[in-house]
Amino acid sequence: MIKKIDKTKLKINIDHLLEVANKGPSRWELDNIIWHDRTNDPKCLVEFLTRIKTLEVIKNKTDNEQKEYNILCELANELDESECLDLLSDNDEIVQQNFIETLARQSALEVLTRDRVSLETMNLMCKLNPSDFILTSKRTQDIINSVHELVIQGETLSNDVAGA
Repeated sequence: MIKKIDKTKLKINIDHLLEVANKGPSRWELDNIIWHDRTNDPKCLVEFLTRIKTLEVIKNKTDNEQKEYNILCELANELDESECLDLLSDNDEIVQQNFIETLARQSALEVLTRDRVSLETMNLMCKLNPSDFILTSKRTQDIINSVHELVIQGETLSNDVAGA
């Protein structure tokens, strides 16, 4: 038979901890993870702005919705409107730069995680003109090198930390 534990003997107040727990994303998460690409990816920017408008029209926001809305408005105020207009325009140069950056990130992630570029990503790269292909390849290598350098720096720093 398993002995029951009396909840009054718990050292912590579980109900209180659950009540005060942050149930939504933090400012850091919203800024650096969820909406990080809002300054260089038009689709992400549109989704970011749409999320603000969606939260704006909710009449009786929960505390978490109000908090998220406030944070997103703060992040929106940090944007430069003219840069947003450029990003959202049909400017071929900006579209090209964004495509190359996105493709380079994708290929770098694939190389870092699988040691090779996938067939789908290479197929996209091969559709580019030679100068864009070279630019994408160089940017891919820059990203890979940056990640390797950060790992080396991290290893060097962790050597100075006991237990790391």
